[in-house]
Amino acid sequence: MDIVIVGSGPAGINAALQCRQSWPRKSVTLVEGEKSVGTCRPMLPQFMAGQVKEEKLYFFNPPEDPLLTVKSGARVQSLDKEGKTLQLESGETISFERLILAPGGRPIIPRIEGIDALEGVFPVCNLPEAEKVRNWITKDSKIVVLGGGLVGVKTALYLRTAGFQIALVENEACLLPQALRTEAAVRVEEHFQRMGIDLYLSQTIEAFEGEDGKIKRARARGQWIPCQALLLAIGSVPNISFLEGSGLLEEGKLRVSAALQSKNPRIFAAGDAVTIFTPDGKSHTPWTWPQAVSQGKLAAANLYRSNPLPLKALTRVNSMNLQGLALNMLGAFMEGSEVVSYVPPAEGLLRQVFLREGRITGGVLLGDITGAGPLHHLMIHGHDSGPEVRRLIKPSLRLMSPNLSEKGIERRRARLIPGEEK
Repeated sequence: MDIVIVGSGPAGINAALQCRQSWPRKSVTLVEGEKSVGTCRPMLPQFMAGQVKEEKLYFFNPPEDPLLTVKSGARVQSLDKEGKTLQLESGETISFERLILAPGGRPIIPRIEGIDALEGVFPVCNLPEAEKVRNWITKDSKIVVLGGGLVGVKTALYLRTAGFQIALVENEACLLPQALRTEAAVRVEEHFQRMGIDLYLSQTIEAFEGEDGKIKRARARGQWIPCQALLLAIGSVPNISFLEGSGLLEEGKLRVSAALQSKNPRIFAAGDAVTIFTPDGKSHTPWTWPQAVSQGKLAAANLYRSNPLPLKALTRVNSMNLQGLALNMLGAFMEGSEVVSYVPPAEGLLRQVFLREGRITGGVLLGDITGAGPLHHLMIHGHDSGPEVRRLIKPSLRLMSPNLSEKGIERRRARLIPGEEK
């Protein structure tokens, strides 16, 4: 075989399509451990809530292409980089000329007293688990979501809008702790509370109790919470255990260059499985859907280049609609950054950009995300972005006065507040 790609998430799918475009004479084999290929995982909360049908979850339908083969239900057991082969759990061996690794991540399962002995505990990670959740919960179910990151927040919101009773438990002091500072997090939390979601912040699940082998309640800081279903959304780790012994891992990480090339020049990697090291010695893990798409395309385009091109941006920009509250995250706050913000009087609105030495390092647009594209462009290319940031930070909502003045702009030197960021 010519090109083999492991993983059918956004990185793997886009890598496969780009390979067929960039290297039209090369055959491409896409290997996926799950039976379903090209599942849009961000939509799994809507599927669990009964708001979308399964056929709407797929963002990829294999085209009729004799040089593109999809092998689903084929889990990779090991990699021999010298022999240029993959060993599958089924015993099959797949050879390759070039390889792209895009296996994504696997969910973190916490160690909690009683978690293994009770039914009703599910990780929010893939279609098979989402189907189990959908078949398990009923309209009377009291559901606890563990984890207030992107996955946990979306899961809680969609299930609540479907009419379920939801409690969300987060270990940190605020929701979306890796992306939001206190000012923005408070507005998001108020939105959750208005929707009727019970929040348990700065807490975690300590133990469970059940009845007839099924979960009935969970304990958080000594307080018992009714719970007929526990959904685990506390994050993921790279799914790279099959690479142990391959020689590609360094300190347990799948290390790649800014061009997404591994230690082996014939093997590239992309998506949530990789740690990108830039020439300045810094490491980056920009695990977002947009990044996975960009990385998959670039890894494919670089496969046969004598001088592979580096990734243009390592930002972690992400957008989502919190059931009526728009949110765009440009990136997390860095200690010592300057905060340029606009805080209009309308409920729930906040626009912040973080500057360091004249460059945008992050920010958040909450309630009004106009200007997100130009701000992201400045984040990548702008060296002295301050003046343009102060122009773009003003919202353009009709409910605001058209004569916005500089009085609405607040500029200050920010301090890191303990516990705000992971």
